[in-house]
Amino acid sequence: MTAPAPVPQARGRLGPVFHASLLLSLAFVAFGLWRPHLLTAVLAALRDVVVGTFGPVYPITVTALLLFVLVLAVSPVGRVRLGGPDATAEFGVVSWIAMLMSAGVGLSFLFWGSAEPLIHLADPPHGTADPETVAAARDGMRHALMFWGPHAWALYAVVALAIGYASFNRREGMLVSAALRPLLGKHSDGWPGTVVDVIAVFAILFGVATSLGLGTGELSAGLAAHFGIADSFGVKITIIAGLMVFATISSMTGLGRGIRLLSLVNMTLCGVLLAAVFVLGPTTAILTTAGAGLRDLGLHLVPMSLAIEAPVGDPWTGAWVYFFWAWWIAWAPFVGTFIARISRGRTIRGVVGGVVLVPSAVGVVWFSVFGGTSLERELSGAVDVAEIAGETKSVATLAVLDTLPLTGFTLVLLVPVLALLFITSADSASFMLGSTTTGGSLKPPRPVRLLWSFAAAFAAVLLLGGGPEDLRGAAVVAAMPFTLLMLALAVSLVIMLWRDRRREDSA
Repeated sequence: MTAPAPVPQARGRLGPVFHASLLLSLAFVAFGLWRPHLLTAVLAALRDVVVGTFGPVYPITVTALLLFVLVLAVSPVGRVRLGGPDATAEFGVVSWIAMLMSAGVGLSFLFWGSAEPLIHLADPPHGTADPETVAAARDGMRHALMFWGPHAWALYAVVALAIGYASFNRREGMLVSAALRPLLGKHSDGWPGTVVDVIAVFAILFGVATSLGLGTGELSAGLAAHFGIADSFGVKITIIAGLMVFATISSMTGLGRGIRLLSLVNMTLCGVLLAAVFVLGPTTAILTTAGAGLRDLGLHLVPMSLAIEAPVGDPWTGAWVYFFWAWWIAWAPFVGTFIARISRGRTIRGVVGGVVLVPSAVGVVWFSVFGGTSLERELSGAVDVAEIAGETKSVATLAVLDTLPLTGFTLVLLVPVLALLFITSADSASFMLGSTTTGGSLKPPRPVRLLWSFAAAFAAVLLLGGGPEDLRGAAVVAAMPFTLLMLALAVSLVIMLWRDRRREDSA
């Protein structure tokens, strides 16, 4: 067995991954400033090639990895503890769940929770139901629950377990290349390992930039619709700059104070907002939506998971199924590595339960409450926003909330929730970009974290110039190479567990 690498330095070190990532990031920024329209065309062309060629690989990969982590959890290796049998958890259960949830969903839950069921209501999945009907609402809800359910969170678990085990049990750096040492051997410390980590950096950068860009566009549109503030490029830049300042300040304070405390506040406010909408909204319709959605999801789970419900070439599959799985895969290196960083002392079974099952249950509740409310409001005629929900999810969300009693109370809650969801995702991302580019350091230097905070902001600004299509195209393209790396991480984790088990048996 290859000897384990030394423990990563506390403050990290700058090496080829940092310099290569920085150089390529600067080249991307320069190209985007020099030829913004060409950047849009290139991303669109690459997206079409990736979806047309590799699109079907995404649902198969995601389903396979979900089965993989579930088997790990119920097998005897599920008792293996990250960091060894005597390791203790660095964070309590509540803090741990709050941090991984805040990093893993960002602004997405808030806007997509209300808007996605409305989008499917107006444009039913695969065109199998008539728009604006109960059948369309049910089809849309089961797809929404799948897109934000265990399939997606299993991707984070694979990365977290592989990197966490390599780092805490084998004393490797917290890097994708280090977790692939059983497959790469000594090459994980050479140029192949550098290429792998640079790919991870760009998957993180584009995944975060995509969400920041889409979230900023939604915030700007919501401000324009609700407060009359012009929906301009300048307003979007101001939003990104302002929120990134707070994210950077939080990141500078480290995990224990900044990110952990903000995540706890964020989770508390989200819980209050969720309870308010449940009580003030159509409670009976919400409960009905939850029951019907879970039942329909169970009945259609296999064909939905493998994307075989519609004929080959169905445009809805490419626009939704392939994009969503690519988007989650693009976020997997960032969120998965971050979860690995905060999961020392937890068993494999505990990580799978906390990362896959708990967030999936929260997603069911969230989408049932917000999605059930928006569907009831739309079908009853209280609002008419299904047609615009696809373009401006924030406007649709605000329009639905405006129909509830005590609107002022929910809007007061909404503002800090929006800010904290944005900030916690951004500062977690800058922390992990700093770690990945400093040899997998558990405490990346502050100047490096600051640098990557600005890099993510620049990428989001550039992609905003091309609109949502550029943002989605960047996510799909960035996910393609990391899809193969995720499968390799699963294989590498099995090899590490098997070798260590054999060594313990022989001892």
